[in-house]
Amino acid sequence: MFSTGDIVIDQLKEEKVKIVERMEVWGFISYKVYNPSEDEIYKLAEDQIRPIEEKTGTYNENYIKYISLLGKIKNEVSTGILSSLASGIIPLPHQKYVLNRALRDNNIRYILADEVGLGKTIEAGLIIKELKARGIIKRILIVCPKGLVTQWNLEMSEKFNEKFHVILPEDHKTIRKLTENDDIYSEFDQVISPMDSIKPLEKRAGWTAERIEAHNRERIHSIVHSGWDLVVIDEAHRVAGSSGEVARHKLGRQLAFASPYLLLLTATPHNGKTEPFLRLIRLVDEDAFPNVKAIVKEQVAPYIIRTEKREAIDNKGKRLFKNRNTQVEEVEWDERHSMQSELYSRTTEYVTQSYNKAKRARGKNMWFIFLLIIMQRMVTSSTRAIRESLERRLEVLLKEDFRLNHLSEEDLYEMEFEENLDDVIQTDAMNVRNEAKELQEIVEIAKQAEFQYMDAKVEPFMNIVDELLGKNTNQKIIVFTEFVATQKYLSELLEKQGFTTSKLNGSMGIEERNKVLEDFKTESQLLISTDAGGEGLNLQFANVVINYDLPWNPMKIEQRIGRVDRIGQQQDVFIYNFILKDTVENRVKTVLEEKLSLILEESGIDKYSDVLDSEFSEMSFTDAYLKSLGNPKQVEFFLKPVEKDLKTQVKNAEKFRDVIHEEKDLKPLVGTESNFDVERALRKMVMYYENYKGRSYLPIDQLSINDPQIIRHLHQDFTRTKDEAIPVISIENFPNEEGYFSLWEISLADSNQAKRVIPVFITKEMILRPIAGQKIWETILKEEHPIGVNGEFDLKQELFQKIEDMAKEVSYDTFLEMKNAFEKKKEETYRKYLYALELRIDAARNIGIENIRNHKLLKLMREKEEVEKEYQTGLKVFPEFKPLLLIYLEG
Repeated sequence: MFSTGDIVIDQLKEEKVKIVERMEVWGFISYKVYNPSEDEIYKLAEDQIRPIEEKTGTYNENYIKYISLLGKIKNEVSTGILSSLASGIIPLPHQKYVLNRALRDNNIRYILADEVGLGKTIEAGLIIKELKARGIIKRILIVCPKGLVTQWNLEMSEKFNEKFHVILPEDHKTIRKLTENDDIYSEFDQVISPMDSIKPLEKRAGWTAERIEAHNRERIHSIVHSGWDLVVIDEAHRVAGSSGEVARHKLGRQLAFASPYLLLLTATPHNGKTEPFLRLIRLVDEDAFPNVKAIVKEQVAPYIIRTEKREAIDNKGKRLFKNRNTQVEEVEWDERHSMQSELYSRTTEYVTQSYNKAKRARGKNMWFIFLLIIMQRMVTSSTRAIRESLERRLEVLLKEDFRLNHLSEEDLYEMEFEENLDDVIQTDAMNVRNEAKELQEIVEIAKQAEFQYMDAKVEPFMNIVDELLGKNTNQKIIVFTEFVATQKYLSELLEKQGFTTSKLNGSMGIEERNKVLEDFKTESQLLISTDAGGEGLNLQFANVVINYDLPWNPMKIEQRIGRVDRIGQQQDVFIYNFILKDTVENRVKTVLEEKLSLILEESGIDKYSDVLDSEFSEMSFTDAYLKSLGNPKQVEFFLKPVEKDLKTQVKNAEKFRDVIHEEKDLKPLVGTESNFDVERALRKMVMYYENYKGRSYLPIDQLSINDPQIIRHLHQDFTRTKDEAIPVISIENFPNEEGYFSLWEISLADSNQAKRVIPVFITKEMILRPIAGQKIWETILKEEHPIGVNGEFDLKQELFQKIEDMAKEVSYDTFLEMKNAFEKKKEETYRKYLYALELRIDAARNIGIENIRNHKLLKLMREKEEVEKEYQTGLKVFPEFKPLLLIYLEG
């Protein structure tokens, strides 16, 4: 007969359980038991349980190693950086530095500003994983450009085992229908949303104010008021905006103030423009930066974490990045390409004349200006691209099938060629008859050019591909172009020559995009990608980039190269840049690069990315190119404003480089991940357990801290009773004293983060050896020290009590440290959640409809009461001190 409180064996599961209630009805006896390994209470019949035998006879080496390793893992869970448990992640020194710094204090609102290719996504993932493991955050929103949505989703899933829901505008109706809830964002705790799909609309042609308000309410209002614990904004410089009125900046402000925790990710936080940087850093802490005078190093430093490529090292202390080799391929037209040369001249003439007219009526013709930019870019990309688009434009003109859309100058330079091509082709014409007549003539020239000979760039392009793949058929090559039509053209040519290709562009959905990337990685020799398609890719398994056409902004080329020149690249990177020699674009590019190189050389800044990644740069480059087209002899003159602006930016960048630069020593973090390989330990722990049980077992390759099997082990109660016999062991190749080795678990609460395992060694003369306990524990876990189990014996109650008392005494300081940290963490969590709740309450007070406002406020007040109640309850500690392992160690 057993009593309440007894520890017994559940014979069905062969696990220790605790009796919480004895029940007897009509002679039938049953017990309600608590199983700590499953955190469950259930019933067992009397014949389904048995007492723990005084002499188990089951101790063996696997049991000793299993308990010892379980204790070690419990310590890692409670005190280590848990993000290292993420599948496939071994953080690099600079990433460990970011994690440690971000978690150093409790106001986790930072700009993560590492240079391109250093893994800011991984750093954010590490922080997310750690905050979740500590129980600080639950609801997480990631906002990023559309092209990065897939990458974020994959990184979080594959590297961190975190499931995020991608919510696109087209999903809203379906989610509402399935959930019967208008507040769709509240249905999911972890969401990724494209930046531009949720930014507020100011106006749209043909839309009433009511429709715009409904649109904004559905998107930005809904997402902001969903009660996020952490908001992550990638490419955050985009929400700095060219002014405080830009829609993206309004989105950034609302998101920043809707969450207690905030991470802004950008490689270019400060490009010499003080106002955008001020707007950006005010998102992190508005009070700390009331005006530009606050932009000083001492004030900025606590909010920015930045590593530059030149200081990044790997886990062996070696330089992280490989060398770059860039080769410019200048292509000349010959007699075979006379019609292509003519096509370029006629298109350029048309674009120049139309651009000058459109500029004079600037406010009304921004879409038309965008169309002209695309046409000029296409004519140097491929004959097919310009011919197909001109034919589609001509059809619109003849049918007068126009779309009237408002477009500001700021919006113009945020447009993507690929994404907005259909819209721009249907833009209104300045003069339908004249434009149609001119385009008909240019289309005829384009058809003749295609018929005459293949594009001038094709032959040298194919020669390079032939040479590279001839040397190594497994070589992976990435080809970039700005246009889908050129992409298809190149793919057809390559496939005809027997090469295998994959195509990636911005129109592809997540599943299709993933399949293309997998095909390129495993099968295809070449990936042909547009800029929108390539955004956010990690393709470091390839090391060759061919830029078949070149953007006007040099930083876009840098972004392309960054797809391969990043962490994990094992080879030197080779870049081939194609440009048509006898073009105005080549002249502008040559002069621009000369001026830029001179400016950078004079200032000591060696990277374009320090000064060029801004919307203003895009605008100034475009304007200079378009003006130069009509007056190629005056390129120097038209580049003077660009040169002046670049010099100003460089001067400011130089001034503010020290403001955002962070002095650090990464060497102490080299190799720290190898002290304890948690992933390997998890697999070994399960293997030891199965061997201890005498079962045949093959280790699982991918185990993580979140797997049910692992959770079961971490919750397993291996508390030994005072009546149990203890094993007598010896350790080979290890000189030790004779005595009692034990592992004791201190517990303050049910959470794994509130537990700690302490090793204790007491000699047979009952002398405490504090250092020896840790040394013995480490030795038991090593493969090179086999353990012999040489029997077992009963330990007298008095002796057990004396060992426990000595262990308690040596563990008291650890208990106090844990208690203080536990209470501090609870208080900080409470303060953060309270802050977020107050923001939501303030937002609810602005709801216009009274009954909805009152209902929302009542709900939030109840939530606040619950948070306060949970905080007060959670401050209570219920300390336990129990033995996990007690053995006698022979000398």
